[in-house]
Amino acid sequence: MAKNASRDVKEKRINSLAESKEKFQEYVEAYYRRPNQFPNSSLHFHRRVIETIRIETSRNDTHENLFLDINFLELVYAALATWGMDRMGGKPRLVSFEEFKQSVLDNLALLQDLCKYKLHRLNQEELHQVKAKLITLFENLNVMDLRISKSRLVGVSKALHHLLPDLVMPIDRTYTLVFFYNYKIYNTKKEKQIFEEIFDDTYRICKKLDLNENDLKPERKWDTSIPKLIDNAIIGFVVKEVKGGKQ
Repeated sequence: MAKNASRDVKEKRINSLAESKEKFQEYVEAYYRRPNQFPNSSLHFHRRVIETIRIETSRNDTHENLFLDINFLELVYAALATWGMDRMGGKPRLVSFEEFKQSVLDNLALLQDLCKYKLHRLNQEELHQVKAKLITLFENLNVMDLRISKSRLVGVSKALHHLLPDLVMPIDRTYTLVFFYNYKIYNTKKEKQIFEEIFDDTYRICKKLDLNENDLKPERKWDTSIPKLIDNAIIGFVVKEVKGGKQ
């Protein structure tokens, strides 16, 4: 597909997804109606991470202290493994827990600064500052064993989602990349560009729909943050519209 055609497809999909809150929620419901493809452990450890953050922020309005808590980092590490980032007998593979923990400590100042921001509350001035810091974090955070696979995009985005769940949406090949780019395979030299573009597009969707905490439904177990809600809608869109052959 030509570059301009790909851009047109992306814009058409974003406009359709964000046409209205009602339409957006229809795609979220499509996410929940699809056959469950995730192991129970993936939800368990994801929610453990999120609940730990919510308890901490209820006390301190931030979760910056959790980045120094080995138990919290172990929960994040376990969540990444159950989200398909550490597979036996093949790719992908996480770095050791000690390497992951040290990388978090090496990037502590950035993480502690960024955990104060929420995607749906960012103004334009904050957006540029936050995005620049996120890109630095994306480049520096050590998550995936690059001796096994040169690809970092999916693993690092999923790590950032669990470290900064109110700011960063997780990225995968099957749904996110298909939604935005119509492909699963990409040039690893463009990972930073793809991460930045998807963050910009996620922000656009969030602001166009004026998403907020009221759009999260407690009865929907994967509605754990605004970025995850957008991820759910994207998955529902791909299942309904792309795999269904409409777009």
